[in-house]
Amino acid sequence: MKDESKHNTILIVLPYGIGWKSIINDDILKSISNFGFRIVILAEDNMINSSDPNIIVRPLIKYQRSRFEIAFGLLRNYVFADDDKNHSETLKLKISQFNNQHPVLSLFRKFIGKSLSKSNIINSLFAWIDSTLFLDNNYKEIFDTYNPQVIFVTYPFSFYTYPVVRRGKKMNIPMIAYVPSWDNLTSKWEVPVKFDQLIVWNKIMQNEAIEFLNYKSSQVKICGVPQFDLHHDNSLIRDRKKFIQSFGGNPDKNIIVYATGTKQLSDIEPNIVEIIQTAIEENKLHKPCQLLLRVHPRRSTSDFQNVIEKPDVFLQIPGKSSNEFIDSGYHWKSDIEDYGLLSNTLFHSDVMINIASTITIESCIFDTPVINIAFDTDQDINSFKSVKRHFQYSHYMHLLNSNGVKIARSSKELLTNINDYLDNPGLDFDGRARIVESQCYKIDGQSSERLLKYIVDFVNEKIDYNR
Repeated sequence: MKDESKHNTILIVLPYGIGWKSIINDDILKSISNFGFRIVILAEDNMINSSDPNIIVRPLIKYQRSRFEIAFGLLRNYVFADDDKNHSETLKLKISQFNNQHPVLSLFRKFIGKSLSKSNIINSLFAWIDSTLFLDNNYKEIFDTYNPQVIFVTYPFSFYTYPVVRRGKKMNIPMIAYVPSWDNLTSKWEVPVKFDQLIVWNKIMQNEAIEFLNYKSSQVKICGVPQFDLHHDNSLIRDRKKFIQSFGGNPDKNIIVYATGTKQLSDIEPNIVEIIQTAIEENKLHKPCQLLLRVHPRRSTSDFQNVIEKPDVFLQIPGKSSNEFIDSGYHWKSDIEDYGLLSNTLFHSDVMINIASTITIESCIFDTPVINIAFDTDQDINSFKSVKRHFQYSHYMHLLNSNGVKIARSSKELLTNINDYLDNPGLDFDGRARIVESQCYKIDGQSSERLLKYIVDFVNEKIDYNR
């Protein structure tokens, strides 16, 4: 019988299908394999097909935390949280929300939890509980069979990765993780393990990992945003007239794009879209416009039924219907055509409007003016659910400070901001450039290459060290 443990093996954890192609792709896997490493990748069924004998795909188990583990996390991250430790503004808001929603726990935290939060005995007990009581055996056979020397984790804050990283920690296997979103380091509670190395988008995130998670600067590498690499490919950009005609629009009219979020983001978006559509219909804008409504694949178009049949309103629904990633809650998947569609949409748009999405950064890459929505229309909404809360979050405050995005705090401001940008598209150019520079590190199409380099360098370092 062949001894599978004699290979230099990297275990890659890809908990969400949406990360395939945009973070990990065929080229990266082939490159790692060509460096002489065997890859065992945990991913959703039928997502990755490879004929390379050094690339082994095994099913990822959708780990579900028990009620006890959820309660334990609440105790560790909230009740016994050390107030002397730096917390992001986002987590401070979450703690305030917990205080408001759980008055009994809040009192326990105030009078008991805080005083014991610095206790070595309590912290050691928490560490023992996490590493012993929650050690899951689902992947034991994979670890025993393939004996990975290094673990690479995408989406390190995902609960689905917990069984892998806990076992990796117990076995003292070096672990490296890519943080796939600009808000993860300030909006998520700590995960069960501390990774040996993190790979992040930019200097801001590097500083957040140092300040909030106690990493050393040498442990946090900056690669840019692999998900944005395709925005550097000018060959994807179509002629403006042909692009507009592709969705049935009028090439002689300006394009206002509204990019929705999921329904969980906000309930007020249909009202915002109606305000924009009415302004177009009643000629309240300084130039003839059409509205391209880009609906998030996890949001129903029925939410916008009042406007989608109106003149000068066009739908864009990215992705293609698919049950391939249904276990992650996605009934769709994207391909190169969808990324090309997004690049064209951002390039040809005259104004981009959204609440507080990553698409704000992507729009700035194409120097497209952006307006963010910071009012709840006529709805009376709890402050913890109001769209205004997004502009208090740590990651978004960096964008506000750049002066590259306009914030509409009323319907009147929204129309004023749209007209300002229609009249002067170059307005706030410097601010948009600052956003790209600070958030993206480099827009050179090479972020995936830098990600690959950091992975390979880490693997070589750890394998050479352990020989």
